[in-house]
Amino acid sequence: MAAVHAPTGRAEQLRRMSDLAEMAARGTRQVVFLSGPAGIGKTTLVEALTSGLSGYRQVAVEGAPGERLIEFAAANRLLQTLRAGAGGGRTQQKIPGDSTVLTAGGALIEAVDDFKADQPLVLLVEDAHHVDTGSLRAFGFMLLRMPEERVLTVVNTEHVHQSRKDMGFVRDRPGTTHIELTGLTRAETRDVLAAMSPVPVSASRLAVVHRWSAGNPLYLRALVHAATTGGLLPENPAHGPVPPSLTQIVQDWSTSFPSDSTCALQALAVLGAPADLPVLQRLTGSSTVTDAVEPLIREGAARWLAVGSGHERIALIHAGQGDALYAGIPAAQRKRLHRRAADVLAPPEHWRHRIAAAESYDAELAQQLRAEVGTELSQGDSSLAAQYLLGIAEVDPDGAARSTALLRAVRLLVVSGHYQLALTHAPRVLATAAGPERSEVLGFLEVARGHDAGAAEYLRMARRGYGSDEESAGRTSAELASVQGSLGIGRQAVQAAQYAIAHSSDPSVVGQAQSVIAFASALLSGPAEALRTLSHLRENPTEVSVHDLGSLACRGILRGLSGQLHGALGDLTVVSRRKTPGVARRNDFGAVIHAVAARMLLGELTEAHRMLSLALDEAQTMGRETDFAVLHSISASLAALQGRWSTAQEDLAEVRSIEAASDFSGPYFHLVQSASTVAFARQEWHAVVDPLARVLHEPAHRGRARIYAVWALPQLGVASARLGEADAAEDVAARLDQLESHSALTAVCTAWVRGNASAARHDHRAALRHLRDGLAVSSDGGEPALHRAMLRCDYGRLLIESGDANEAVRQLTQASAKLREMGAAPLEAQCGELLRRTDSTAGISGAQRLWVSLTDREQDVAKLVGQGWTNKEIARELYVTTKTVEYHLRHIYGKAGMENRRQVRDMVQMLR
Repeated sequence: MAAVHAPTGRAEQLRRMSDLAEMAARGTRQVVFLSGPAGIGKTTLVEALTSGLSGYRQVAVEGAPGERLIEFAAANRLLQTLRAGAGGGRTQQKIPGDSTVLTAGGALIEAVDDFKADQPLVLLVEDAHHVDTGSLRAFGFMLLRMPEERVLTVVNTEHVHQSRKDMGFVRDRPGTTHIELTGLTRAETRDVLAAMSPVPVSASRLAVVHRWSAGNPLYLRALVHAATTGGLLPENPAHGPVPPSLTQIVQDWSTSFPSDSTCALQALAVLGAPADLPVLQRLTGSSTVTDAVEPLIREGAARWLAVGSGHERIALIHAGQGDALYAGIPAAQRKRLHRRAADVLAPPEHWRHRIAAAESYDAELAQQLRAEVGTELSQGDSSLAAQYLLGIAEVDPDGAARSTALLRAVRLLVVSGHYQLALTHAPRVLATAAGPERSEVLGFLEVARGHDAGAAEYLRMARRGYGSDEESAGRTSAELASVQGSLGIGRQAVQAAQYAIAHSSDPSVVGQAQSVIAFASALLSGPAEALRTLSHLRENPTEVSVHDLGSLACRGILRGLSGQLHGALGDLTVVSRRKTPGVARRNDFGAVIHAVAARMLLGELTEAHRMLSLALDEAQTMGRETDFAVLHSISASLAALQGRWSTAQEDLAEVRSIEAASDFSGPYFHLVQSASTVAFARQEWHAVVDPLARVLHEPAHRGRARIYAVWALPQLGVASARLGEADAAEDVAARLDQLESHSALTAVCTAWVRGNASAARHDHRAALRHLRDGLAVSSDGGEPALHRAMLRCDYGRLLIESGDANEAVRQLTQASAKLREMGAAPLEAQCGELLRRTDSTAGISGAQRLWVSLTDREQDVAKLVGQGWTNKEIARELYVTTKTVEYHLRHIYGKAGMENRRQVRDMVQMLR
C-alpha cells in the first residue's frame, strides 16, 4: 500500500483498515463496518484508504432512501456495475423482486468472481442504512459464503446495529471488524479549523465550538463557510448569527455557493439519490448545470459516482448532509422540486415525489396510489405496495383511511419479511384507534419480534372484532392458526384453521390454513396420521401451486418425521427454493431444518453440514430470533455427531440465550432435544435420560413429543437401557411400536431400542434376535444409515459378550466403515474401541485416511470433482467463487500428493 496522509484524527483507524486490506489481499475476506454520525468523516477515511491501494479492483454501491422498500434495488445496481466492469456490458437482466436471498446472493457471487478475476477487491457499501433490506441480506449472504476470498468490504453506515443485523453479521465472526468514528479531540478540531480558515481561533472560542460541535467535521466545515465576513467564527454557535441546529448551519453553508450550485444541492437533497446530469438539469431548470456542479465537487460538497461503462452520476457526500439540506429548503421550494422530480422520474420514484409534493390532503392522489397498490399486489411485489400504502397514510383526506393504509402497509412489511422496517412503525400503529385492524397488526408486530404467545392474544382479539367481516376474520384466523401451531396448541390451531377455510375465499389464506391443519393434526395424532390431510397435493412437488407451498413444506416435514426420507427431501428442496406467501413463509426455515435432518438420518452428515451452513447464513440476513433456536439446535446435534464438541457447546449456549428471552416453550423443547443428542454422542446416559424423559412427559410439550417422536425416542430408549432401566427402555419401544410406520426408519429404531432393552435384562438371545431383525429391514423410503450403523455397532458389542468374536469383528468393521464414511467420528471411535476388545483392528486404506483428513468444504469439492463437475459448476452449487474452489483443490492436492483433478476423481470413485 502506498503512503497516504491520514485525515486529521484518523491515523489509527486508517492504519487498522490498511492492515485489514493487506490481510484481504493475502486471501482472508475482511468486512469492516464503519459507523458514526452524519458528517463524522467516514467517507473521507474510506477515500484515504482507497487512494493508497494499488493492484486492487474497486466497486461501490450507495444506499438511496427512495429505494429503501424496493427489494434488491441496490443489489441490482451493484450487479450491473460488476457485469459492466467485467467486460460484459450493461444488461437488462436483473434479480427479480420475488427472488430468494440464495438466488440474489448467488448472482452476486458469480458477478464478483468475474469482476475481480485474480486481483483483490475492495467493495464499498456507502450509506448502508439506506440500502433496501433484500440487498443487505444478499450482500451479507454473499460475504458469508466467501471466507477465503481476497475481498475487503467496507460498510459505511449511521445505524451499525441494524445494518449488521440485516447483513447477518450481528454476531461476531472471524474477519469482521467494527470501527466507530467519534468526534475529534479539541486539538484535532483546532487543526481542522486552522486548515479551513486563515483566521486563528482563540482557546476560549475553540472550547465553545468543540463542545457545541462534538468535534464533528461537518459541523466545523459548516461553521467556517457560514462565518461572518473575515472568516471569524461566532463566539457561541448556539447564540450567534449561526442557528444552533445543523439544518440551519448546512443551509447557511449551502447558500455560500453560487446560486446555481445551491439549487443543484437542493435538487440532489430532494432526489435523495445520485442523479444523472440531465435529470439534475431538468430539476434545476439550469442550462449550465455542469458549471453549477463544479464548485460543489471542488469544495467537497458533492462527488462524482462511477456507475460503470464510463457513466457517472453526481451525489451528495452522505445521507446526513442530504437530510440537513432537505430540511433547510423552504417548503414552497421543496414541493416545487418534488413536482418537477415527479414529472421527470418514472415509478416508483414518481409516486414518492408526488406524495412529497402534495400541498394538502389529496383524494385523487390517494386513489391513484390505491390503484398502484392493487397492481403491485397482483404482481406479487408487497414491498412496493407497502410503500404506496405508507404514502396513502400521508395524503388521504380521510383520517380513517389514513390509519387503514398505515395498518395495511405494516402488515405487508411483515408478510414480505421486512420485520425490522415494520417495527419502526410500531409507535404509529399504537397511536391508531382501537379496532380489529389495529389488533391484527399488533399481532403481526409480535410475530416480527418472535413473540408468538403475544401474537396469539392480539390475533384472537382481532378475529373477534372483525365480526361479520368474514374475509378479514378468515385471514386473521389463518394467521392465528399458524401461531397456535407454533405454540404447540394443536386442537385450537385446527379450529382456527377450519374457521379460516370456512370464512375466506382467498386461495393463499385457504392454503395456509390447510397447512396448519396438517401440522396441528401431527401435534394431536402424529406425523403419519397427519399426512392423510395432505392427500390433495400433487405427488410431484414442482407441480404444487404457490398457494399450497405451506402445505408442501408441511408434507415434507411430516414425511421426514415418519421416515419417508427421500420423499421428504423432494418436497423440502422445492419449498426452500420458492417463496411462500403470507406469514406462513416462516415455514421456509422449517423446511431447511428438516431437510438437514433427513440428510443426517441418511448418513449424509457432510451434506447436512453444508446445507445447515447455507441456512444459518440465510437466517442471519432474514430470520427471526426464534429461527436461530431451531437452527442452532440442529447444528449442535450435527456437530456432536461429527465430534466438533466446542461448536456443539457454542450452539447450545446460543439456544439457551434465545430460549431465555422467548415467550413460548418451543425453543426449550429443541434445546433439550439437541442437548440430549450431544450427551448421547458422548455416552453420557444420565444427561440423555433425565431431561429428555421429563420434557417428553410434560403437558406443554405433548404435541411436539408426538411430532418428533422418531427423533427423540430412540436415544431415550437406548440410553435408558444402558443405565439398566430395562422397563423404561421397553416402554419407549412400545411407544415406537404405536407409530404408524411407512418406512424403514421406525422399524429399525424400534428393533434397536428393543434389542438394548433385552440386553439390559441380560436376555442376550432375544437382544441379538431383535437387532438382527433391525438389520434385515428393507430400506423403504430411504436408508436410515445413521441409526442402522449404531444398531450394527450394538449388535457387534452383544456378539462379543456372547463369545462370537469373528462375527463381531465382521459387524463392527462394517459399522465402523459406514460411520467413518459419514464422518461420525465419536460413533466410529466407539466401534473402534469394541474392535480393540476383540484383539483385531479394522484396516483403513490410504484413501480413507486421506478422506478423513480433508475439511468439510474440501470433501464437498472433492465429491463434485468425482462426479465430473467443472469448477464453475461446483462454485454455483456450493455458493462460493471459482477462486474458492481452486483454493480447496490446491489444499487437496497438497494433502494427497496429487497433481490433477483426475487423481482426485479416481480417489473419490474408489472410495465409493
